[in-house]
Parts: sequence; C-alpha cells; structure tokens
Amino acid sequence: MSYFLHNLRRVFRELQAQPFSQLPARLQAMAGPKLTKLAEEAAVRTGAGGMIGRRYRGAGIALMFHEVHGDVDAELRTGCDADQLERIIGAVKASGRDIVSMEEGLRRLNDPGSRPFALLTFDDAYLDNRENALPVLERYQAPMTLFVPTGMIDRSLYAWWLGLRELIKSSDTVEITAMGASFQTGDLASKAAAMRQVTAWIGTDQAKADALASDFARFGVSVPGLIDHYAMTAEDLKAFASHPLVTIGAHTKSHRFLSGLSESDVRGEFSSNKMFLEDLLQTAVETLAYPYGTEKACGAREAEIAAQTGFQASFTTRPGQLFAEHLATPQLMPRIDFGYAPQSVAACASRLSGLHRAMITRFGDPVATLH
Repeated sequence: MSYFLHNLRRVFRELQAQPFSQLPARLQAMAGPKLTKLAEEAAVRTGAGGMIGRRYRGAGIALMFHEVHGDVDAELRTGCDADQLERIIGAVKASGRDIVSMEEGLRRLNDPGSRPFALLTFDDAYLDNRENALPVLERYQAPMTLFVPTGMIDRSLYAWWLGLRELIKSSDTVEITAMGASFQTGDLASKAAAMRQVTAWIGTDQAKADALASDFARFGVSVPGLIDHYAMTAEDLKAFASHPLVTIGAHTKSHRFLSGLSESDVRGEFSSNKMFLEDLLQTAVETLAYPYGTEKACGAREAEIAAQTGFQASFTTRPGQLFAEHLATPQLMPRIDFGYAPQSVAACASRLSGLHRAMITRFGDPVATLH
C-alpha cells in the first residue's frame, strides 16, 4: 500500500476515535495546512508567487538542514536526501543567488552593491553531512556552515529526538507515558505522524522531552548509542572542519530549550560551547545557531547574551530572508528550513521567492527578527 493510502487510513482511524463534538475543530485544523499548500502551489504555478513575494525577497537567504539521509523513509522523513539537496542547490542558483561562505555572506549583507547570496547551514554534526551532503557540495563548490553542539561530540547530549525516532521505528505500537497517548505505528505514514505529534506535544518544554527517557529505557532505546551511530566524533569533526568548503559555528553545549534556562545557564551554554570548539579546532568560532530557534525557544535575552559572548551573528529558525535591516539585530538572523522530505517544487520555490514568508505572516513584516 502506498504512503498516501496508509496516511488516508491513519486519518480515518484518528477521526473515528475522535468524540463527535470535537470533529468540526479537528477537521478545520486538518484542512488549514492543506489549503495553504494548495494556494502556495497555485501561486507558484501561475507566476503570481514571484510578484507576491518580491517585497519579502532579501539580499540573502539562509537555508537550514539537519540530516541528509541515504534513505529518508527509513528515518521517518526527518531529513532530506542528497538528491533533494542537489535539487535545492540547483533552484538556488537558478534564482540568481550565489552560494557563499558565512564570512562572505555577512560581508555582502553590509554591501548594498553585492550580488544576491545564499548560505547553506547544517545543524548538529551528523555523520551523514560528511558522507552524503559533502560530495554534493563539492560538485557545486558550495560552501556550508556546520553548527555543532558540544554534547553531540563528547556524547553528553540527551538527543531525545533520536531516541523518539528509534522508538517509533522499532515498534508497531508506541505508548508515550507522560503524554498519556498510544500510537498505532505499523506503517511509514503512521510512524511519521506519531513523530510529528509527539514533537508538537513537547513544544519547548524540556521536562516533557526529559520524560521520554522512561519510555526509552522500557523499550531498550539507548540515546548514547544512537549518537555514536549518527554523529561525528571529535576526530571526525576536526577532519571535516579542515575542508575548504566548511565553516564551523556554535550550537550550545547541551542543545536544550534556552528559554527555560536561567540567564547564567544560557551564558554557560554559549561560552563553554564556543571555547570547546575553538580549543578542539584551533580556529575562531564567530557564529551561533540557537537550538530549535523558534519564538518560544529563544528571544531578546538570548540575543543579548550571544552578543556579549562574542558572536558576530546568530541564527534563529524564524522563517524569512536576510535584509540590510538585520545588521541592526545581527543576533536575530532568520533561517528557513529546507531540509525536510518530501518537498515539492512549489514549496522550494515559495521559500526562495519570499512567498512563504508573505503567506505565513499574512503579508506582515518582511524582516524576521523576534517574530
């Protein structure tokens, strides 16, 4: 049975389990994103997307990726594959942008006469960035910045998202105790939906993420073992960082939700990570990406501390492009997620043209900072 049919069956199963009084709200919540995608597709296909998005197209754009899988379905579509990365690079170039290093991108943002540019950024230091992404980047001579958390390299990080994925991958029925929820996960569509729903339940609540540990233990899921399998070691990172296309940035010590930490803990997350990477690599680390990067995960306080720590620029995950106005708030640079699968041609074009920002803000401010 196809992914589409499995997904349709899952939706019907969930609707049947829903109390009748809650069905209208549930159906409305399901229909909203679908209608948005249809409108996005229509705007791109008719050429209206470029006109609508013109005001939202900046001098630069920062693209965000995480894992670049050999088999995206086997990893529940939590990343993209090398073919998708190559298609995106082609689309970026076709849009008239140069793919440049972080240093060159920040220089161009300061120079109104510079050509439009794009930054490729990857988070968390996954081994597949070297195995699957780097060969594509080499073919196109496309620089990239890798944002690295200390805990991924020294194996101290609680990568709950890896544990959750492994739990769902390995079971046909998954119970999340703290959530009070049970999921039927016998096919890819159901597994991917469960991953999305549990992640949405966690939101930016570290306590909820921590609560998954009991389920991991119950089902024999080893987060340290998963990090060993998926992430670079210190030696891997040193070799990777020496590549002429690669720049290393900071990504905190523990990859926790910063908004839930004290000011002193946030300061420690930034400074210890910066020091760890600079000591390991013997080079300056001048940029930062906030873990999760959403409005609820980080904000003005974190931006101020990042500046005090000595970072030249710091990146959120607020979707938007890079404008000269961001020079006034360099610790709140936006990034757009391109590293998810499946991704339609229209979705990619919408993000590159500015249409996506226009739609999600209801034609609000083109310059994404705190919002």
